[in-house]
Amino acid sequence: MNNNSNQPGEFDAVLGGEAKNQNYAVVLGGIEGVKNRLNSEDYEVIFAALEDALQYGDPGVDLIIEALYDSSEAIHDCAVYLLGKAGIKGKQALLDYDPWLVFTIFKNWGDRYYEDRIYDPIGRAYCVQSTDRLSRLLKDSKAKDIEAIKCEVYYRNPEIKTAFKDFTDILVNACELLTNLKALLIGDYCDLINIKYQESNINVCSIHPLLKAYHNLELLHIRGCMVKEDILKPELKIVQVRNHQNNSNIPIKSLKHESLKTLIVDADGISDANLAKVCNLDLPSLEYFELWLNRSNLSKINIDSLAPILSGESFPNLAYLAIRQCGNLSEVAQAIVNSPIMENLKILELTDGNLSNGDILLNSPAVNRLHTLNVSGNRLHKDIIEQLSELKCRLIADSQFSDRYYSVWE
Repeated sequence: MNNNSNQPGEFDAVLGGEAKNQNYAVVLGGIEGVKNRLNSEDYEVIFAALEDALQYGDPGVDLIIEALYDSSEAIHDCAVYLLGKAGIKGKQALLDYDPWLVFTIFKNWGDRYYEDRIYDPIGRAYCVQSTDRLSRLLKDSKAKDIEAIKCEVYYRNPEIKTAFKDFTDILVNACELLTNLKALLIGDYCDLINIKYQESNINVCSIHPLLKAYHNLELLHIRGCMVKEDILKPELKIVQVRNHQNNSNIPIKSLKHESLKTLIVDADGISDANLAKVCNLDLPSLEYFELWLNRSNLSKINIDSLAPILSGESFPNLAYLAIRQCGNLSEVAQAIVNSPIMENLKILELTDGNLSNGDILLNSPAVNRLHTLNVSGNRLHKDIIEQLSELKCRLIADSQFSDRYYSVWE
């Protein structure tokens, strides 16, 4: 890029061009040329100018950010796309505008149930309901390009108790094939109407091998009972590491995964030990963490287990945090709003619990800096809801006195 932003550079349109549309030809060079083209009534000219703006560093990104708020849907969508390519500043602009434009969620892929062939491995999440069907999918010639897989077992399946481990074993063995896999769900299939209060029959086994095998995985959603087994048990157990020089124990490092952006722990019961291990994962890229503690009953959290998250050590880039079905939600909320993670947090969802009142949230200046606060399903009085609605952030307070709120299964 030319150091003088007012001089034409490699990517600049210049005066006197031969283009048939004079809007393309009669423009100034540099950042001023980009600004000139953004005043055009021709969308093609505007789109080209926005793309060129990427070449001019922060001043160019500022122009794209302005386009994010344009009344034209087409220009807005173009700005969203380009800001996704504009590094840290572009990503921060999207987080400030609407965090959901940044998060990696399964809605980014359209669901398709696998029957007999893979039609399009890109942009689709292939759903399989048995290990046999997963094995058949992996034999497809297009399996190497598949981006997202959902392994969901119906609760009446006779193999459900071991299904999580069976799926995991197959997927770990297929890691050299599934090099393009970005999103993965393993768990029981939840029928929102018929079985939402039933206990899960699937036992979640260790996800340690999955995280070690799939270095490029960006989304992991695990669902089921997390009480009976160690869900982060390493393949080789390290009992102790000693420093022979001073005869002291060397702390064993937590499992690190560089690429994971979204982790959903959708538990029908989770032990304190398992929760502590999840919170101790070293996930530098994680932006979205959703924790369901139970399916029908409220479960309490040991606040000490959350400490690595609340300090910002485990998930330093966390922008979305959801805690659901918590039996000591007021205590948890107090710990969260007083923690360092509130500096980066954009969305806080404290739902389906027993939040006693809104004072904890109303008295926290950090809550006002959020984009969205969700307190659905806490049976809060309407007067508290009215007070919370006066906060500067967007408030969601649905289903206060009706059935529990089960958005994760919808």
